[in-house]
Amino acid sequence: MAHLAVPVIRLERVQLEPLSISHSQGMFELWSQPRVCEHAGPASDSFGRAIRLPTESESDSDRLLHFWLDRARAGTGFRWAVVLSGTRDFIGAVGFNSLGECAEYAYHFIPHWWGRGLGAEASRGALDWSSSHGSSSVEVFISPNNGKSIQLAGRLGFQPTGGLVDDSQRFLLTQIR
Repeated sequence: MAHLAVPVIRLERVQLEPLSISHSQGMFELWSQPRVCEHAGPASDSFGRAIRLPTESESDSDRLLHFWLDRARAGTGFRWAVVLSGTRDFIGAVGFNSLGECAEYAYHFIPHWWGRGLGAEASRGALDWSSSHGSSSVEVFISPNNGKSIQLAGRLGFQPTGGLVDDSQRFLLTQIR
């Protein structure tokens, strides 16, 4: 695959913009939060070296940021930074671990912004994009103990498949094009 042209997506309250080094501080704020990392699973950099979560330094979260920049260059996955429309405050990251007929989606938000509907708004924008770029279905993998994330997936139309992968439940969204 070739380098992905990741668009800016403007929504009512948030904007999705291609993750870049300018989001370094926001990524550190996100990935240094124990509540975010509790259900996130393992992380590694572009060289396969483990990144301890929660991160303890901006350089560690930058390794994760560079992983996503490398994936976008390779055309295999990417992240958007989710920023508030008015202030441009970084509130989280959403994107695709993999792309294709069945894409794998993931979302992570700074806890201060949980429960405000911003995750659903950002996710709807991302899922609309995937539907228009060749994905007929999208899957997410969520820890069975992460009730809030399971509720969000349900609001977005994901259905549990009954499958477990690495101790996470698989949910599937079939998209109509």
